[in-house]
Amino acid sequence: MKLTDYVIRFLADRGVTHAFGLTGGAVVHLFDSANRSGRITPIFHHHEQAAAFAAQACARANRRLAACFVTTGPGVTNAITGLAAAWLDSVPCIYISGQTRLAHTTRGKKIRQLGAQQLDVIPLVQSLTKYAVMVEHARSIRQELEKAVHLATTGRPGPVWLDLPLDLQWADIDPDSLPGFTPAAEPAVSSPTSQQIAECAALLAHSRRPLVLAGYGAVRAMAQRSFTDFVERFELPFVTTWGAVDLLPTHHPLNLGRPGIAGQRGANLAVQNCDLLFAIGSHLNIPVTGTMFPSFARKAKIVMVDIDPEELAERTIPVHLPIAADARVFLEQFLAATPAGPASPSDEWREACAGYKRHLVPPPAATGGPISPYDYVRTLSDLSAENDIVVVDGGGTNVYVSFQTFALKAGQRMILSTGLCSMGSGLPEAIGACYGSGLRRTLCLSGDGSMQLNIQELQTIAHHQLPIKIFISANGGYLSIRQTQKEFLGGNYVGSHADGGMSLPDYTRVAAAYGLPVVEIKDYAELQKGLREILALAGPAVCVVHTSPVQELNPRQGFDRRANGTFAPRPLEDMAPFLDREEFARLMISQLESQPACR
Repeated sequence: MKLTDYVIRFLADRGVTHAFGLTGGAVVHLFDSANRSGRITPIFHHHEQAAAFAAQACARANRRLAACFVTTGPGVTNAITGLAAAWLDSVPCIYISGQTRLAHTTRGKKIRQLGAQQLDVIPLVQSLTKYAVMVEHARSIRQELEKAVHLATTGRPGPVWLDLPLDLQWADIDPDSLPGFTPAAEPAVSSPTSQQIAECAALLAHSRRPLVLAGYGAVRAMAQRSFTDFVERFELPFVTTWGAVDLLPTHHPLNLGRPGIAGQRGANLAVQNCDLLFAIGSHLNIPVTGTMFPSFARKAKIVMVDIDPEELAERTIPVHLPIAADARVFLEQFLAATPAGPASPSDEWREACAGYKRHLVPPPAATGGPISPYDYVRTLSDLSAENDIVVVDGGGTNVYVSFQTFALKAGQRMILSTGLCSMGSGLPEAIGACYGSGLRRTLCLSGDGSMQLNIQELQTIAHHQLPIKIFISANGGYLSIRQTQKEFLGGNYVGSHADGGMSLPDYTRVAAAYGLPVVEIKDYAELQKGLREILALAGPAVCVVHTSPVQELNPRQGFDRRANGTFAPRPLEDMAPFLDREEFARLMISQLESQPACR
Protein backbone atom coordinates (compact mmCIF):
# COMPACT_ATOMS: atom_id res chain seq x y z
CA MET A 1 0.00 0.00 0.00
CA LYS A 2 1.18 3.53 -0.78
CA LEU A 3 2.09 5.33 2.44
CA THR A 4 -0.22 8.31 1.86
CA ASP A 5 -3.10 5.91 1.17
CA TYR A 6 -2.41 4.41 4.60
CA VAL A 7 -2.38 7.87 6.23
CA ILE A 8 -5.80 8.67 4.76
CA ARG A 9 -7.26 5.31 5.78
CA PHE A 10 -5.90 5.78 9.30
CA LEU A 11 -7.46 9.24 9.68
CA ALA A 12 -10.78 8.18 8.16
CA ASP A 13 -10.99 5.26 10.59
CA ARG A 14 -10.78 7.84 13.40
CA GLY A 15 -13.64 9.97 12.18
CA VAL A 16 -11.89 12.53 9.97
CA THR A 17 -14.18 13.38 7.05
CA HIS A 18 -12.51 16.47 5.55
CA ALA A 19 -8.91 17.55 5.00
CA PHE A 20 -8.47 21.33 4.88
CA GLY A 21 -5.47 22.68 3.01
CA LEU A 22 -3.90 24.14 -0.10
CA THR A 23 -2.16 21.96 -2.63
CA GLY A 24 1.58 22.17 -3.31
CA GLY A 25 4.40 20.15 -4.76
CA ALA A 26 5.28 18.50 -1.47
CA VAL A 27 1.73 17.56 -0.52
CA VAL A 28 0.06 16.45 -3.78
CA HIS A 29 0.32 12.77 -2.84
CA LEU A 30 -1.67 13.27 0.36
CA PHE A 31 -4.45 15.13 -1.43
CA ASP A 32 -4.47 12.59 -4.26
CA SER A 33 -4.88 9.77 -1.76
CA ALA A 34 -7.67 11.66 0.04
CA ASN A 35 -9.49 12.32 -3.22
CA ARG A 36 -9.24 8.69 -4.35
CA SER A 37 -10.30 7.31 -0.96
CA GLY A 38 -13.92 8.36 -1.15
CA ARG A 39 -13.80 8.72 2.65
CA ILE A 40 -12.03 12.05 3.22
CA THR A 41 -12.99 15.08 1.13
CA PRO A 42 -10.24 17.64 0.45
CA ILE A 43 -11.35 21.24 1.00
CA PHE A 44 -8.98 23.54 -0.88
CA HIS A 45 -8.50 27.03 0.51
CA HIS A 46 -6.63 29.98 -1.00
CA HIS A 47 -4.22 30.50 1.89
CA GLU A 48 -2.78 28.03 4.38
CA GLN A 49 -3.66 30.28 7.32
CA ALA A 50 -7.30 29.91 6.34
CA ALA A 51 -6.97 26.12 6.07
CA ALA A 52 -5.41 25.93 9.54
CA PHE A 53 -8.20 28.06 11.03
CA ALA A 54 -10.86 26.00 9.25
CA ALA A 55 -9.51 22.70 10.58
CA GLN A 56 -9.66 23.75 14.22
CA ALA A 57 -13.15 25.25 13.75
CA CYS A 58 -14.30 21.95 12.25
CA ALA A 59 -12.98 20.13 15.33
CA ARG A 60 -14.83 22.57 17.58
CA ALA A 61 -18.07 22.06 15.69
CA ASN A 62 -18.09 18.24 15.60
CA ARG A 63 -15.92 17.68 18.71
CA ARG A 64 -13.72 15.22 16.82
CA LEU A 65 -10.21 15.18 15.42
CA ALA A 66 -9.71 17.41 12.36
CA ALA A 67 -6.95 17.43 9.73
CA CYS A 68 -5.04 20.06 7.79
CA PHE A 69 -2.50 19.35 5.01
CA VAL A 70 0.02 21.99 3.88
CA THR A 71 3.10 22.00 1.69
CA THR A 72 6.63 22.73 2.81
CA GLY A 73 8.26 26.12 3.41
CA PRO A 74 5.73 28.96 3.13
CA GLY A 75 2.86 26.48 3.44
CA VAL A 76 4.08 25.70 6.94
CA THR A 77 4.77 29.27 8.02
CA ASN A 78 1.39 30.43 6.71
CA ALA A 79 -0.40 27.76 8.76
CA ILE A 80 1.22 28.64 12.09
CA THR A 81 -1.37 31.28 13.02
CA GLY A 82 -4.21 28.75 12.80
CA LEU A 83 -2.06 26.21 14.62
CA ALA A 84 -1.59 28.73 17.45
CA ALA A 85 -5.36 29.15 17.70
CA ALA A 86 -5.78 25.38 18.10
CA TRP A 87 -3.00 25.25 20.70
CA LEU A 88 -4.28 28.07 22.89
CA ASP A 89 -7.86 26.75 22.84
CA SER A 90 -6.92 23.06 23.28
CA VAL A 91 -8.43 21.84 19.99
CA PRO A 92 -7.51 18.34 18.74
CA CYS A 93 -6.13 18.71 15.21
CA ILE A 94 -3.50 16.90 13.19
CA TYR A 95 -1.44 19.08 10.87
CA ILE A 96 0.60 17.22 8.24
CA SER A 97 3.16 19.07 6.14
CA GLY A 98 4.77 17.75 3.01
CA GLN A 99 8.54 18.01 3.03
CA THR A 100 11.36 17.73 0.50
CA ARG A 101 13.01 14.33 0.14
CA LEU A 102 14.58 13.15 3.37
CA ALA A 103 18.12 13.44 1.98
CA HIS A 104 17.42 17.05 0.95
CA THR A 105 16.45 18.26 4.45
CA THR A 106 18.72 20.14 6.84
CA ARG A 107 17.77 17.86 9.72
CA GLY A 108 20.92 17.44 11.80
CA LYS A 109 22.95 19.76 9.55
CA LYS A 110 24.29 23.25 10.35
CA ILE A 111 23.03 24.89 7.17
CA ARG A 112 19.90 26.91 6.58
CA GLN A 113 18.45 25.19 3.52
CA LEU A 114 19.15 22.34 1.13
CA GLY A 115 16.05 21.26 -0.80
CA ALA A 116 13.73 23.58 -2.75
CA GLN A 117 11.53 25.55 -0.32
CA GLN A 118 12.85 23.27 2.41
CA LEU A 119 12.46 24.43 6.00
CA ASP A 120 13.28 22.71 9.28
CA VAL A 121 9.66 22.55 10.41
CA ILE A 122 9.71 20.84 13.79
CA PRO A 123 11.57 23.54 15.79
CA LEU A 124 9.06 26.09 14.46
CA VAL A 125 5.96 24.23 15.64
CA GLN A 126 7.13 22.42 18.78
CA SER A 127 6.04 25.12 21.22
CA LEU A 128 2.52 25.11 19.72
CA THR A 129 1.88 21.37 19.67
CA LYS A 130 1.53 18.44 22.04
CA TYR A 131 3.71 16.40 19.68
CA ALA A 132 5.71 17.27 16.57
CA VAL A 133 7.96 14.98 14.56
CA MET A 134 9.52 14.52 11.16
CA VAL A 135 8.80 10.99 9.96
CA GLU A 136 12.19 9.58 8.98
CA HIS A 137 11.30 5.94 8.20
CA ALA A 138 8.34 4.64 6.22
CA ARG A 139 7.91 1.77 8.68
CA SER A 140 7.35 4.22 11.56
CA ILE A 141 4.28 5.86 10.02
CA ARG A 142 1.72 3.81 11.98
CA GLN A 143 3.60 4.37 15.24
CA GLU A 144 3.87 8.12 14.70
CA LEU A 145 0.24 8.50 13.66
CA GLU A 146 -1.02 6.50 16.62
CA LYS A 147 1.14 8.45 19.05
CA ALA A 148 0.13 11.80 17.58
CA VAL A 149 -3.60 11.09 17.59
CA HIS A 150 -3.46 9.63 21.11
CA LEU A 151 -1.79 12.77 22.43
CA ALA A 152 -4.07 15.11 20.48
CA THR A 153 -7.24 13.58 21.89
CA THR A 154 -6.40 12.59 25.48
CA GLY A 155 -5.86 14.63 28.64
CA ARG A 156 -5.97 18.29 27.72
CA PRO A 157 -6.43 18.05 23.93
CA GLY A 158 -4.38 20.01 21.44
CA PRO A 159 -2.82 20.01 17.99
CA VAL A 160 -0.05 17.73 16.76
CA TRP A 161 2.19 18.00 13.70
CA LEU A 162 3.76 15.41 11.36
CA ASP A 163 6.33 16.49 8.77
CA LEU A 164 6.33 13.94 5.95
CA PRO A 165 9.22 13.85 3.43
CA LEU A 166 8.22 13.44 -0.20
CA ASP A 167 10.09 10.19 -0.86
CA LEU A 168 8.33 8.55 2.10
CA GLN A 169 4.92 9.64 0.84
CA TRP A 170 5.11 7.35 -2.20
CA ALA A 171 6.86 4.51 -0.36
CA ASP A 172 5.25 1.06 -0.56
CA ILE A 173 4.42 -0.35 2.89
CA ASP A 174 2.81 -3.47 4.32
CA PRO A 175 0.25 -2.16 6.86
CA ASP A 176 0.06 -5.50 8.69
CA SER A 177 3.76 -5.48 9.51
CA LEU A 178 4.03 -1.93 10.82
CA PRO A 179 4.93 -1.50 14.52
CA GLY A 180 2.32 0.36 16.58
CA PHE A 181 2.35 2.72 19.54
CA THR A 182 1.56 1.64 23.09
CA PRO A 183 0.79 4.57 25.41
CA ALA A 184 2.21 4.57 28.90
CA ALA A 185 -0.19 3.36 31.55
CA GLU A 186 -2.18 6.33 32.81
CA PRO A 187 -5.74 7.10 33.93
CA ALA A 188 -8.13 7.52 31.01
CA VAL A 189 -9.35 10.82 32.47
CA SER A 190 -8.36 12.96 35.41
CA SER A 191 -10.69 12.51 38.39
CA PRO A 192 -11.22 14.35 41.68
CA THR A 193 -10.57 12.56 44.94
CA SER A 194 -13.42 11.66 47.29
CA GLN A 195 -11.97 14.13 49.81
CA GLN A 196 -12.12 16.94 47.23
CA ILE A 197 -15.73 16.08 46.41
CA ALA A 198 -16.61 16.13 50.11
CA GLU A 199 -14.89 19.49 50.60
CA CYS A 200 -16.77 20.96 47.64
CA ALA A 201 -20.06 19.75 49.11
CA ALA A 202 -19.21 21.30 52.47
CA LEU A 203 -18.28 24.62 50.85
CA LEU A 204 -21.55 24.66 48.95
CA ALA A 205 -23.58 23.81 52.06
CA HIS A 206 -22.13 26.79 53.94
CA SER A 207 -22.27 29.27 51.05
CA ARG A 208 -24.83 32.06 50.97
CA ARG A 209 -23.83 33.53 47.61
CA PRO A 210 -22.59 30.70 45.37
CA LEU A 211 -21.75 31.18 41.69
CA VAL A 212 -20.49 28.90 38.92
CA LEU A 213 -18.11 30.11 36.19
CA ALA A 214 -18.03 27.72 33.21
CA GLY A 215 -15.14 27.73 30.75
CA TYR A 216 -14.39 26.06 27.44
CA GLY A 217 -13.15 22.98 29.30
CA ALA A 218 -16.77 22.19 30.18
CA VAL A 219 -17.75 22.43 26.50
CA ARG A 220 -14.74 20.41 25.38
CA ALA A 221 -15.56 17.69 27.92
CA MET A 222 -19.15 17.53 26.55
CA ALA A 223 -20.45 18.25 30.04
CA GLN A 224 -23.64 20.07 29.05
CA ARG A 225 -26.00 17.50 30.59
CA SER A 226 -24.12 17.17 33.88
CA PHE A 227 -23.56 20.94 34.06
CA THR A 228 -27.29 21.54 33.60
CA ASP A 229 -28.10 19.01 36.31
CA PHE A 230 -25.52 20.61 38.62
CA VAL A 231 -26.78 24.19 38.40
CA GLU A 232 -30.47 23.27 38.37
CA ARG A 233 -30.32 20.73 41.22
CA PHE A 234 -28.65 23.23 43.55
CA GLU A 235 -30.23 26.36 42.00
CA LEU A 236 -26.82 27.84 41.26
CA PRO A 237 -26.53 31.00 39.17
CA PHE A 238 -23.75 30.78 36.61
CA VAL A 239 -21.66 32.86 34.22
CA THR A 240 -19.67 31.72 31.19
CA THR A 241 -16.41 32.65 29.49
CA TRP A 242 -16.24 33.30 25.74
CA GLY A 243 -15.51 29.63 25.07
CA ALA A 244 -18.58 28.40 26.97
CA VAL A 245 -21.26 30.85 25.84
CA ASP A 246 -23.19 28.07 24.08
CA LEU A 247 -23.11 25.64 27.01
CA LEU A 248 -26.70 26.63 27.88
CA PRO A 249 -29.04 29.17 26.24
CA THR A 250 -28.50 32.81 27.12
CA HIS A 251 -32.00 33.12 28.55
CA HIS A 252 -31.70 30.15 30.89
CA PRO A 253 -33.12 31.50 34.19
CA LEU A 254 -29.85 30.86 36.07
CA ASN A 255 -27.59 32.39 33.41
CA LEU A 256 -26.07 35.67 34.61
CA GLY A 257 -24.03 36.35 31.50
CA ARG A 258 -20.42 36.69 30.43
CA PRO A 259 -17.79 38.23 32.71
CA GLY A 260 -14.44 39.81 31.95
CA ILE A 261 -12.74 43.05 31.03
CA ALA A 262 -14.86 43.20 27.86
CA GLY A 263 -17.79 41.29 29.32
CA GLN A 264 -21.17 42.22 30.70
CA ARG A 265 -21.56 44.47 33.73
CA GLY A 266 -24.11 42.21 35.42
CA ALA A 267 -21.89 39.14 35.08
CA ASN A 268 -18.96 41.00 36.64
CA LEU A 269 -21.12 42.20 39.50
CA ALA A 270 -22.12 38.59 40.19
CA VAL A 271 -18.50 37.38 40.20
CA GLN A 272 -17.37 40.20 42.45
CA ASN A 273 -20.12 39.67 45.02
CA CYS A 274 -20.20 35.89 45.36
CA ASP A 275 -18.80 34.11 48.42
CA LEU A 276 -18.10 30.79 46.62
CA LEU A 277 -16.96 30.48 43.00
CA PHE A 278 -16.84 27.15 41.18
CA ALA A 279 -14.55 27.76 38.16
CA ILE A 280 -15.18 24.68 36.03
CA GLY A 281 -13.07 24.23 32.91
CA SER A 282 -11.65 27.77 32.99
CA HIS A 283 -8.03 28.60 33.68
CA LEU A 284 -9.06 32.09 34.86
CA ASN A 285 -7.01 34.04 32.36
CA ILE A 286 -6.63 37.81 32.32
CA PRO A 287 -9.50 38.58 29.89
CA VAL A 288 -11.78 36.99 32.50
CA THR A 289 -10.18 38.22 35.73
CA GLY A 290 -8.55 41.51 34.79
CA THR A 291 -5.12 42.40 36.16
CA MET A 292 -6.17 43.39 39.68
CA PHE A 293 -5.72 39.78 40.77
CA PRO A 294 -6.32 40.16 44.53
CA SER A 295 -9.63 41.92 43.88
CA PHE A 296 -11.07 39.18 41.66
CA ALA A 297 -13.98 37.51 43.52
CA ARG A 298 -12.19 38.92 46.55
CA LYS A 299 -14.59 37.65 49.24
CA ALA A 300 -15.08 34.23 47.64
CA LYS A 301 -13.52 30.87 48.20
CA ILE A 302 -12.58 29.66 44.72
CA VAL A 303 -12.79 26.04 43.60
CA MET A 304 -10.88 25.67 40.32
CA VAL A 305 -11.45 22.51 38.27
CA ASP A 306 -8.99 22.17 35.39
CA ILE A 307 -7.74 19.11 33.54
CA ASP A 308 -4.22 20.57 33.26
CA PRO A 309 -2.19 20.48 36.52
CA GLU A 310 0.19 23.08 35.07
CA GLU A 311 -2.64 25.62 34.86
CA LEU A 312 -3.45 24.99 38.51
CA ALA A 313 0.21 25.42 39.47
CA GLU A 314 0.67 28.71 37.58
CA ARG A 315 -2.52 30.50 38.54
CA THR A 316 -2.52 34.24 39.21
CA ILE A 317 -5.72 34.18 41.31
CA PRO A 318 -5.68 32.81 44.88
CA VAL A 319 -7.54 29.47 44.73
CA HIS A 320 -8.90 27.80 47.86
CA LEU A 321 -9.32 24.34 46.32
CA PRO A 322 -7.53 23.44 43.04
CA ILE A 323 -8.80 20.19 41.49
CA ALA A 324 -7.03 18.53 38.55
CA ALA A 325 -9.93 16.82 36.80
CA ASP A 326 -11.93 16.58 33.62
CA ALA A 327 -14.96 18.90 33.93
CA ARG A 328 -17.57 16.26 33.13
CA VAL A 329 -16.01 13.67 35.43
CA PHE A 330 -15.93 16.19 38.29
CA LEU A 331 -19.57 17.13 37.79
CA GLU A 332 -20.77 13.55 37.47
CA GLN A 333 -18.92 12.47 40.61
CA PHE A 334 -20.13 15.47 42.58
CA LEU A 335 -23.73 14.82 41.53
CA ALA A 336 -23.46 11.13 42.40
CA ALA A 337 -22.07 11.88 45.86
CA THR A 338 -24.22 14.90 46.76
CA PRO A 339 -27.98 14.57 46.99
CA ALA A 340 -30.06 17.66 46.46
CA GLY A 341 -30.65 19.41 49.76
CA PRO A 342 -32.08 22.78 50.72
CA ALA A 343 -31.25 25.43 48.16
CA SER A 344 -28.02 27.08 49.22
CA PRO A 345 -28.45 30.59 47.75
CA SER A 346 -29.84 33.10 50.23
CA ASP A 347 -32.87 35.22 49.43
CA GLU A 348 -30.54 38.25 49.43
CA TRP A 349 -28.41 36.59 46.74
CA ARG A 350 -31.40 35.66 44.59
CA GLU A 351 -32.58 39.26 44.74
CA ALA A 352 -29.10 40.57 43.96
CA CYS A 353 -28.76 38.24 40.94
CA ALA A 354 -32.12 39.41 39.61
CA GLY A 355 -30.73 42.95 39.79
CA TYR A 356 -27.54 41.94 37.97
CA LYS A 357 -29.58 40.49 35.11
CA ARG A 358 -30.88 43.97 34.37
CA HIS A 359 -27.30 45.06 33.63
CA LEU A 360 -26.40 42.43 31.02
CA VAL A 361 -27.11 44.07 27.65
CA PRO A 362 -26.77 47.74 26.67
CA PRO A 363 -30.15 49.40 26.05
CA PRO A 364 -31.26 49.92 22.45
CA ALA A 365 -30.18 53.13 20.76
CA ALA A 366 -32.50 55.60 19.11
CA THR A 367 -34.05 54.57 15.80
CA GLY A 368 -32.36 57.39 13.92
CA GLY A 369 -28.77 58.25 13.02
CA PRO A 370 -25.97 55.74 12.37
CA ILE A 371 -26.78 52.14 13.30
CA SER A 372 -25.36 51.08 16.65
CA PRO A 373 -23.44 47.80 16.29
CA TYR A 374 -25.19 46.64 19.46
CA ASP A 375 -28.61 47.14 17.84
CA TYR A 376 -27.49 45.39 14.65
CA VAL A 377 -26.19 42.33 16.53
CA ARG A 378 -29.23 42.27 18.84
CA THR A 379 -31.55 42.31 15.82
CA LEU A 380 -29.60 39.58 14.04
CA SER A 381 -29.67 37.50 17.21
CA ASP A 382 -33.44 37.85 17.46
CA LEU A 383 -33.88 36.78 13.82
CA SER A 384 -31.48 33.84 13.94
CA ALA A 385 -32.73 30.24 14.02
CA GLU A 386 -32.19 27.65 16.75
CA ASN A 387 -30.03 25.43 14.54
CA ASP A 388 -27.65 28.19 13.40
CA ILE A 389 -23.90 28.06 13.87
CA VAL A 390 -22.58 31.50 14.84
CA VAL A 391 -18.92 32.24 14.04
CA VAL A 392 -17.40 35.42 15.44
CA ASP A 393 -14.30 36.89 13.82
CA GLY A 394 -11.54 37.86 16.23
CA GLY A 395 -11.49 41.59 15.43
CA GLY A 396 -11.93 43.76 18.56
CA THR A 397 -15.23 45.59 17.99
CA ASN A 398 -16.84 42.52 16.48
CA VAL A 399 -15.81 40.35 19.44
CA TYR A 400 -16.84 42.81 22.15
CA VAL A 401 -20.25 43.57 20.64
CA SER A 402 -21.06 39.94 19.80
CA PHE A 403 -19.92 38.67 23.20
CA GLN A 404 -21.95 41.26 25.05
CA THR A 405 -25.05 41.22 22.86
CA PHE A 406 -25.73 38.00 20.91
CA ALA A 407 -28.31 35.93 22.84
CA LEU A 408 -27.80 32.26 22.00
CA LYS A 409 -30.85 30.03 21.60
CA ALA A 410 -31.07 26.34 22.48
CA GLY A 411 -29.20 24.37 19.83
CA GLN A 412 -27.08 27.26 18.58
CA ARG A 413 -23.30 27.08 18.69
CA MET A 414 -20.91 30.03 18.90
CA ILE A 415 -17.36 29.54 17.66
CA LEU A 416 -14.47 31.94 18.22
CA SER A 417 -10.73 31.40 18.66
CA THR A 418 -10.76 33.00 22.07
CA GLY A 419 -7.11 32.55 23.06
CA LEU A 420 -5.62 34.06 19.90
CA CYS A 421 -8.61 36.21 18.87
CA SER A 422 -7.07 36.91 15.47
CA MET A 423 -8.48 39.33 12.95
CA GLY A 424 -9.39 37.41 9.81
CA SER A 425 -10.29 34.18 11.60
CA GLY A 426 -14.02 34.44 10.89
CA LEU A 427 -14.32 33.49 7.22
CA PRO A 428 -12.16 30.34 7.37
CA GLU A 429 -13.63 29.31 10.72
CA ALA A 430 -17.10 29.63 9.21
CA ILE A 431 -16.04 27.20 6.48
CA GLY A 432 -14.64 24.68 8.96
CA ALA A 433 -17.60 25.02 11.31
CA CYS A 434 -20.06 24.62 8.46
CA TYR A 435 -18.46 21.35 7.35
CA GLY A 436 -18.00 20.18 10.94
CA SER A 437 -21.69 20.74 11.70
CA GLY A 438 -22.96 18.82 8.68
CA LEU A 439 -23.54 21.94 6.54
CA ARG A 440 -25.82 23.73 8.99
CA ARG A 441 -26.55 27.38 8.21
CA THR A 442 -23.61 29.40 9.47
CA LEU A 443 -23.67 33.09 10.39
CA CYS A 444 -20.23 34.71 10.13
CA LEU A 445 -19.94 38.03 11.99
CA SER A 446 -16.98 40.16 10.92
CA GLY A 447 -15.79 43.73 10.94
CA ASP A 448 -14.79 45.54 7.76
CA GLY A 449 -11.15 45.64 8.92
CA SER A 450 -10.98 41.92 9.69
CA MET A 451 -12.62 40.98 6.39
CA GLN A 452 -9.49 41.99 4.46
CA LEU A 453 -7.23 39.49 6.21
CA ASN A 454 -8.67 36.32 4.68
CA ILE A 455 -10.91 37.84 2.03
CA GLN A 456 -9.77 35.25 -0.52
CA GLU A 457 -11.93 32.67 1.27
CA LEU A 458 -15.02 34.28 -0.25
CA GLN A 459 -14.05 32.25 -3.30
CA THR A 460 -13.90 29.01 -1.29
CA ILE A 461 -17.40 29.73 0.03
CA ALA A 462 -18.68 30.64 -3.44
CA HIS A 463 -17.08 27.59 -5.08
CA HIS A 464 -18.75 25.14 -2.69
CA GLN A 465 -21.97 27.18 -2.39
CA LEU A 466 -21.84 26.77 1.37
CA PRO A 467 -24.84 27.96 3.45
CA ILE A 468 -22.76 30.73 5.04
CA LYS A 469 -24.19 34.20 5.59
CA ILE A 470 -21.41 36.78 5.99
CA PHE A 471 -22.31 39.90 7.98
CA ILE A 472 -19.83 42.78 7.70
CA SER A 473 -20.07 45.64 10.18
CA ALA A 474 -18.72 48.55 8.12
CA ASN A 475 -17.51 51.33 10.42
CA GLY A 476 -14.60 52.68 8.39
CA GLY A 477 -11.76 50.71 9.94
CA TYR A 478 -10.72 49.63 13.41
CA LEU A 479 -13.30 51.08 15.78
CA SER A 480 -11.96 49.45 18.97
CA ILE A 481 -8.46 50.76 18.19
CA ARG A 482 -9.88 54.24 17.61
CA GLN A 483 -11.55 54.09 21.01
CA THR A 484 -8.22 53.20 22.62
CA GLN A 485 -6.51 56.00 20.70
CA LYS A 486 -9.18 58.46 21.80
CA GLU A 487 -9.01 57.47 25.47
CA PHE A 488 -5.26 57.04 25.92
CA LEU A 489 -3.50 58.74 22.96
CA GLY A 490 -5.29 62.04 22.57
CA GLY A 491 -7.23 61.01 19.47
CA ASN A 492 -4.25 60.33 17.20
CA TYR A 493 -6.01 57.85 14.90
CA VAL A 494 -2.97 56.60 13.03
CA GLY A 495 -3.47 53.34 11.16
CA SER A 496 -7.12 52.89 12.16
CA HIS A 497 -9.07 54.67 9.40
CA ALA A 498 -8.60 56.32 6.02
CA ASP A 499 -7.28 59.66 7.29
CA GLY A 500 -4.82 57.71 9.46
CA GLY A 501 -3.35 55.80 6.51
CA MET A 502 -5.58 52.69 6.34
CA SER A 503 -8.54 52.37 3.96
CA LEU A 504 -10.97 49.62 3.03
CA PRO A 505 -12.88 48.65 -0.13
CA ASP A 506 -16.57 48.79 -0.98
CA TYR A 507 -17.62 45.32 0.09
CA THR A 508 -20.78 45.36 -2.02
CA ARG A 509 -18.54 45.48 -5.10
CA VAL A 510 -16.18 42.89 -3.61
CA ALA A 511 -19.06 40.47 -3.00
CA ALA A 512 -20.29 40.97 -6.55
CA ALA A 513 -16.79 40.22 -7.89
CA TYR A 514 -16.94 36.84 -6.14
CA GLY A 515 -20.41 36.19 -7.57
CA LEU A 516 -22.11 36.35 -4.18
CA PRO A 517 -25.54 37.89 -3.53
CA VAL A 518 -25.23 41.03 -1.43
CA VAL A 519 -27.57 43.15 0.70
CA GLU A 520 -26.52 46.59 1.92
CA ILE A 521 -28.07 48.15 5.03
CA LYS A 522 -27.47 51.87 5.51
CA ASP A 523 -29.90 52.97 8.24
CA TYR A 524 -32.35 51.78 10.87
CA ALA A 525 -35.26 51.80 8.43
CA GLU A 526 -33.55 49.04 6.44
CA LEU A 527 -32.19 46.98 9.34
CA GLN A 528 -34.97 44.45 10.00
CA LYS A 529 -35.91 44.09 6.34
CA GLY A 530 -32.32 43.69 5.16
CA LEU A 531 -31.39 41.09 7.76
CA ARG A 532 -34.54 39.10 7.04
CA GLU A 533 -33.78 39.24 3.32
CA ILE A 534 -30.24 37.90 3.71
CA LEU A 535 -31.33 35.13 6.08
CA ALA A 536 -34.04 34.02 3.64
CA LEU A 537 -31.60 33.49 0.77
CA ALA A 538 -30.41 29.97 -0.02
CA GLY A 539 -26.68 29.37 -0.21
CA PRO A 540 -23.95 31.93 0.54
CA ALA A 541 -24.58 35.65 0.75
CA VAL A 542 -22.97 38.85 2.04
CA CYS A 543 -24.66 41.54 4.13
CA VAL A 544 -22.91 44.89 4.60
CA VAL A 545 -24.27 46.78 7.61
CA HIS A 546 -23.09 50.39 7.89
CA THR A 547 -22.60 50.96 11.62
CA SER A 548 -21.56 54.02 13.58
CA PRO A 549 -17.87 54.92 13.14
CA VAL A 550 -17.84 56.64 16.55
CA GLN A 551 -19.83 54.16 18.64
CA GLU A 552 -18.32 53.75 22.11
CA LEU A 553 -17.83 50.12 23.15
CA ASN A 554 -19.60 49.96 26.48
CA PRO A 555 -19.45 48.66 29.06
CA ARG A 556 -15.69 48.21 29.20
CA GLN A 557 -12.97 48.04 31.81
CA GLY A 558 -12.80 51.25 33.82
CA PHE A 559 -9.61 53.26 34.34
CA ASP A 560 -8.57 56.21 36.51
CA ARG A 561 -6.10 58.78 35.24
CA ARG A 562 -3.24 59.28 37.68
CA ALA A 563 -1.66 62.68 38.33
CA ASN A 564 1.39 61.69 36.25
CA GLY A 565 -0.76 60.96 33.18
CA THR A 566 -0.73 57.17 33.43
CA PHE A 567 -3.84 55.06 33.92
CA ALA A 568 -4.83 52.64 36.67
CA PRO A 569 -7.48 49.93 36.15
CA ARG A 570 -10.55 49.88 38.33
CA PRO A 571 -11.94 46.69 39.89
CA LEU A 572 -13.74 44.35 37.50
CA GLU A 573 -17.22 45.27 38.75
CA ASP A 574 -16.72 49.00 38.19
CA MET A 575 -16.97 49.18 34.40
CA ALA A 576 -17.08 52.33 32.31
CA PRO A 577 -19.25 54.26 31.85
CA PHE A 578 -19.39 54.36 35.63
CA LEU A 579 -22.71 53.86 37.32
CA ASP A 580 -24.13 56.46 39.67
CA ARG A 581 -22.30 55.87 42.95
CA GLU A 582 -25.48 55.33 44.93
CA GLU A 583 -26.77 52.76 42.45
CA PHE A 584 -23.36 51.09 42.38
CA ALA A 585 -23.32 50.84 46.18
CA ARG A 586 -26.76 49.23 46.15
CA LEU A 587 -25.54 46.58 43.72
CA MET A 588 -22.42 45.77 45.70
CA ILE A 589 -22.47 43.35 48.61
CA SER A 590 -18.71 42.84 48.75
CA GLN A 591 -16.97 46.20 49.00
CA LEU A 592 -13.27 46.88 48.76
CA GLU A 593 -11.76 47.93 52.08
CA SER A 594 -10.54 51.05 50.32
CA GLN A 595 -12.56 51.95 47.25
CA PRO A 596 -11.12 54.93 45.35
CA ALA A 597 -13.55 57.42 43.93
CA CYS A 598 -13.91 57.25 40.17
CA ARG A 599 -13.30 60.31 38.05
